[in-house]
Amino acid sequence: MTGKKFIFMAFALFIIFLIIVIIREPSSAQNSGKKYKGAVLQGRVLSPYGPVENARVRVAGEEGYALTDKQGRYVLQAAHPPAARLRVTAGKEGYFNNGQIGGRSGNVGDISLNPVFLNDRSDYRFISPVTCAQCHVKLSQYWDRSKMAHTTSNPKVLDMFYGTDAFNRPGIGPGYRLDNPKSNGNCVTCHAPSVAASSPWSQDLKTALQPNRAEWDGISCDYCHKIRKVISDKSKPSGMTAVLERQASTRGPSILVFGPYDDVVVPPMAATYNPVFNQGKFCSLCHSHYEKIGKSGNWDPGQVYSDSERKGFALKDNTFLPIQTTYQEWKQWQDQLSPDDPNKGKKCQDCHMSWRKEMLPYDNYVVEGMARNMWASYRSPKNIRPHHFDGGTETQLKTALSMEVEGEIEERRLKLNVFITNTNGGHWVPTGEPMRSVMLLLRVFDSNNKPLKMIKGSRLPEWAGVGKVEAGNYAGLPGAVFAKVLQDKEGNLHVPFWKATRIASDSRIRPKDTLTLTFEFAMDDPEDEPTAEAELIYRPVIIPWAKKKNWPVKDISITSSAW
Repeated sequence: MTGKKFIFMAFALFIIFLIIVIIREPSSAQNSGKKYKGAVLQGRVLSPYGPVENARVRVAGEEGYALTDKQGRYVLQAAHPPAARLRVTAGKEGYFNNGQIGGRSGNVGDISLNPVFLNDRSDYRFISPVTCAQCHVKLSQYWDRSKMAHTTSNPKVLDMFYGTDAFNRPGIGPGYRLDNPKSNGNCVTCHAPSVAASSPWSQDLKTALQPNRAEWDGISCDYCHKIRKVISDKSKPSGMTAVLERQASTRGPSILVFGPYDDVVVPPMAATYNPVFNQGKFCSLCHSHYEKIGKSGNWDPGQVYSDSERKGFALKDNTFLPIQTTYQEWKQWQDQLSPDDPNKGKKCQDCHMSWRKEMLPYDNYVVEGMARNMWASYRSPKNIRPHHFDGGTETQLKTALSMEVEGEIEERRLKLNVFITNTNGGHWVPTGEPMRSVMLLLRVFDSNNKPLKMIKGSRLPEWAGVGKVEAGNYAGLPGAVFAKVLQDKEGNLHVPFWKATRIASDSRIRPKDTLTLTFEFAMDDPEDEPTAEAELIYRPVIIPWAKKKNWPVKDISITSSAW
């Protein structure tokens, strides 16, 4: 009996021990439950000069972060459960990111941040995007398919610069070099920014593409990620300039990069957190263009724009024309929003560097291959910016504008009200180059499919195209056009920016604004049942220019509505 009792007691103690272990060690269900808060980590962030205040500390890849106090201390509530190895990172503008491994105890060793010493090297050669693509495969693929990657070699840009057509035949205007044969202008500032940054002299676009001088076609990875900050500079076409920090590693293959992540701590990247990458101001470097009127000319912006719009453009004086104002349009809209407006804080990057359904499955990493296995952090897709830079495309346009049509018949008249709203555009639509336009086209027929005669309302102008309707020529048809129109001193409309002396009109649709257009049509039979269809069409280049340059006119149907 004694032996049996001993065995029984030993077995009972073993069962009790297992229960204690199970209770003390959270199960996988407990780890994923809503009540579980995760690890609590604490430590300090220091620099060679002492504690670092307001550094952002997080477990790499997690969304939540903590800010350090004046003593550089932090307490971080992590989403992960206590584990033997949690990579805790810290970053602050002006410092290289760094990190430490935290353990179960919650105490993390001091994280040391080294300052980025300001020593921009103008003789630096920008790194090829091919190098970046070795790790950032998917991001590089998105970028390479974007217009951003080929701004220097864009055929339309070259035709406008040299005065050639689609068949490369010379002497076909408009052309900057046709009108200014001794000038290269400042096109490279935005169309070849790495070349402009590396060369102290102005260059034409073909020279910028030559192997012995070119940094790379378009706006490349290394150029953007060498931008330390964006400041005002009235000498630049946009009124803004990038302050670069170009440095080559003195030891090893490390690459200095600025970026939006404060938790990138990997050997190939000497990464430094910079909030400007998540600000609309970053895009102002090129998505803004002012031009001084030649020979001391001036114009009256009050004839076209409201007081608030003029103030938002921040024109130096009336001798400057706002050619492109995409950034200013967005900033005006944001400045006018109340703090509780759901659109407050919406940035360019939120629309033009966002995931879309056709890009499924959304990615959780910014690197691939061995780089992912060695260093990657699992991230939420909302913290990853795919570099497709989608602009005037069908995908973007179909969500930008909305339209409704109301109609009523009074005696022998059909009255139509067309309501057009800039629903999702954070800037005026269309924006960018003045050669772009959006057209409203109305088609109204009686029950026998005979067009009704318009007796009240606007018609599409001659520059909407004269000729067969089937070929996209809509001049004279019922409708309206929304565009910025440049004019020269002789009164010619739709001139290139280097000839413009004033803005003749600007009917583009402002953010969240709704335009109401009224049309009336005569009816032969008051008992008839007519039909009406309204269509919004985006045209990237006006037909007169397209015909001269032999460019194909690729209209995009934004939306349509029937009554």
